[in-house]
Amino acid sequence: MGGANNICSDKTGTLTKNKMTLVQVWAGQSKSVPNPDGELTDKLDTSQFCNNSILQLLGEAISVNTEDTLENSGATEKAMLKFIIRSGFDYLKLRQDLPQVHRFLFDSGRKRMSTIVKTNEGNNRVHIKGASEIVLESCTHYLDASGAKQPIDDQMKNQLLGQIKDFAKMALRTIAFAYKDLEPGLGGPNHEDVVAGTKIGVVEEADNTLIAIVGIMDIIREEVPEAVSKCNFAGVRVRMVTGDNKVTAIAIAKQCGILAENEGDEECVCMEGPEFYNFVGKFIYKDTGEEVLVQGKEDRKE
Repeated sequence: MGGANNICSDKTGTLTKNKMTLVQVWAGQSKSVPNPDGELTDKLDTSQFCNNSILQLLGEAISVNTEDTLENSGATEKAMLKFIIRSGFDYLKLRQDLPQVHRFLFDSGRKRMSTIVKTNEGNNRVHIKGASEIVLESCTHYLDASGAKQPIDDQMKNQLLGQIKDFAKMALRTIAFAYKDLEPGLGGPNHEDVVAGTKIGVVEEADNTLIAIVGIMDIIREEVPEAVSKCNFAGVRVRMVTGDNKVTAIAIAKQCGILAENEGDEECVCMEGPEFYNFVGKFIYKDTGEEVLVQGKEDRKE
């Protein structure tokens, strides 16, 4: 480290505490969650920010797309489960009431997780949770503030992208939820088929309905701004590498002092994983020592 003039840091859990709190909900309209840090016994007045039919779908989507219990879940999943518990849902009972038919797991390439369940009405439904822009791109409709299904035209799509960006500028991680009621046999007997050459399920690729977009806050570690300041004084540039939305990353970088308030990101100070790989030109597998050159998009996928 004696000659280091750059430090590349992960964001979540390193610069931040990885203690997530769900603080914003867009469900036809954008609303702040009252008392977001409340205890599980502090029930939310959901009528302030969400229609009941939307809330029911959101409760289903969070329950079935979270694999573990509240105690054993990761920080982001815990924030979402805590939100629906305070909204009056029993997530374990919802999982029992909506038996799983098939699941497409999350990975960094897919940036989404989808679970197909059998509803009380007897049909199958896919619930999708993932990176907001990715999920939005798969949607042709959304639920308005009254819970009615509406088409997404160009104007509405720009409005939704603007809402995602607004949440990101508040340094919030944004996650979107969508659903679709499935015709029998779509994507195979259990809807498990994927689009040729991809990991994307046929049933999750398109024609979905957006339920909601949530904004989740991760608090910066108290010691980070001072540590970054000392690095800057010593002539060492701190850079952030993250899987989060780039706008969110830049907002948090400014809170940490990695970027000045009026500074842009022209010098690759905040980088997403694939961007970092391209920047350094290669990476080495820890277990095997194999060196991999990174030449383009397809290489990054592999």
